[in-house]
Amino acid sequence: MINFIKTENSFNKLLKRGTKYAEDVHILFTSSYDKMSQTIIDHVLSGNHTLKQPLNVVDSFETPHAFVACKTTQVPCLVSIKNRRKEIQYYVPLIYEEVGIASP
Repeated sequence: MINFIKTENSFNKLLKRGTKYAEDVHILFTSSYDKMSQTIIDHVLSGNHTLKQPLNVVDSFETPHAFVACKTTQVPCLVSIKNRRKEIQYYVPLIYEEVGIASP
């Protein structure tokens, strides 16, 4: 379950679902040129994860607005919105744990 967010409009709708309607939303901020980001995406695409909710992936070159909206500047970065609260995780082993991927 992976959704690639390609437009600012779809990202804004996703953010609204998490903050206004209190849905659990997981957003992985990546870059096409970051090896660690691509490794995480490869694991999720191959089904090597235990995440029950969809993982939404935002690329820094396609939607730079998303990085500003979530106040993040690093990749990979996992933003989890639970109960209308944003939780930002930069530490890669904890991103692996949140997504449910076995550490390399």
